[in-house]
Amino acid sequence: MFDLLDYLSLILIFVFGVPHGAFDASIALTLGYYENLKSKLIFIFLYILLALAVAITWYLFPTFVLIIFLFISILHFGLGDTNWSKSFKCLLSVYINGGIIIFGISFIHYEEVDSIYQILLNGSNTYYVWYYLKYGLILWLLLLPFHTYINFDEIKKDYIVRISIISIIIYTTNAIFAFSFYFCFIHSFNHIKRILPSLRNNLSDKNIKNMFLFFTVLTWILGFIIFTYLNYYGSLDHSIIKVTFIGLAALTFPHMILVDLYFRPSLKI
Repeated sequence: MFDLLDYLSLILIFVFGVPHGAFDASIALTLGYYENLKSKLIFIFLYILLALAVAITWYLFPTFVLIIFLFISILHFGLGDTNWSKSFKCLLSVYINGGIIIFGISFIHYEEVDSIYQILLNGSNTYYVWYYLKYGLILWLLLLPFHTYINFDEIKKDYIVRISIISIIIYTTNAIFAFSFYFCFIHSFNHIKRILPSLRNNLSDKNIKNMFLFFTVLTWILGFIIFTYLNYYGSLDHSIIKVTFIGLAALTFPHMILVDLYFRPSLKI
């Protein structure tokens, strides 16, 4: 099913994409949730518990969780590309920017993405996934002119270049590479670039690096264990897809709660 580029893209997601979430411990410490042993244990326990709950819920209700994950990803990606504020303008930008990735990759590479969705749904029908994506795309198309009009005076050259690059990559490459490129080199890069100054205002570089390395390696070890288990009972390609995207979903929910609901609003970034 996969070629060499697909495998390299998935490796990139694990090596360069997933680790951006390893800064969550530093974020929690900056917010005051990771200051002593008790709070550290509570934070790690709740983080893992929520990730595990997502994985179990996916197993029980795969279609429902996949749909939620796709729209949560739109919000998370959009927030990562938008300056936070309590305004309709911000929310509009979030949906438009995040929608470029999810709707663009899904519909431009329909057959490839549908096969991935089938794997994630354990072979179940993908009708409802595409049903909600279709209406999400219609809403996106209706809101696009308003977004352009409202933000016209603030659209800068670097934004146009970034959107152009993303659009070209999505249109000219396959789905997995396009997602990997955006996730690793745009979303993860922007996330680190935006949060690092705030973390450095409160923590030493050594402290940030140590926590980053610890949670990165921990994530890789857990991912490898889960992959080994899945691969024992299924095919290599299916196991890779499941550990990548279900794993991302499990980590995205607690990551988004911490970053998008607490960290960005509190520091206005």
